[in-house]
Amino acid sequence: MVYTILARLTGTNRLLTLGHTIASVIIAAALVSRTAAPAAAAGASPSRVRSTDATILELLREGGERSATFRALVDAIDHSSGIVYVEFGYCAFGHLHGCMLPFIASTHGNRYLRVTVMPDQRGKNRDQLLAVIGHELRHALEVFEHPDVVDVATMEAMYQTIGTPLTGGLKGYETSAARAAGDAVLSDLLRQRRPSRDVRRIAAVGGIRSSVRGQ
Repeated sequence: MVYTILARLTGTNRLLTLGHTIASVIIAAALVSRTAAPAAAAGASPSRVRSTDATILELLREGGERSATFRALVDAIDHSSGIVYVEFGYCAFGHLHGCMLPFIASTHGNRYLRVTVMPDQRGKNRDQLLAVIGHELRHALEVFEHPDVVDVATMEAMYQTIGTPLTGGLKGYETSAARAAGDAVLSDLLRQRRPSRDVRRIAAVGGIRSSVRGQ
């Protein structure tokens, strides 16, 4: 889901400060990734779905290997002008399993987004966590498919058109496309079972090293 509580904070200065903070973190992560990674092999390009966390990088690799839907989502983003970072963190004070934060950073013609997923999925297994990531990647693709979405205002305007507002006091939007993507990823994974270690919990991942919470 797309968590837009930041877009509704009172006070323009606070909104701009938070926006610049998250934008700076995204760009900093991009620069670290670019300088720390070894040079790509000739003809190969780094994926536009990235993370600074080794556990999530492993999950992204596994999702692409086991789910055609997950692989198609990553491929579509790889052929877009956007880059999305997936990191562990908390959404809506832990009430949501994952979210896409409502800020976009632009540099060198790319739009950067940040997806956050909870490290402790409250009993969710690895396949379900991959489905959450797939769901959020579909939200990122929704943004990248709209070149006019360049800031919080245009993002919210888009979701007012294509999405459904959340209920229960949460500020944000959901889309049928993202729900369908998450369901399809889970269906793929259930047909491609991992060994018994599939039930490994993600709770002990060494902290929330890169999260910027939206509260």
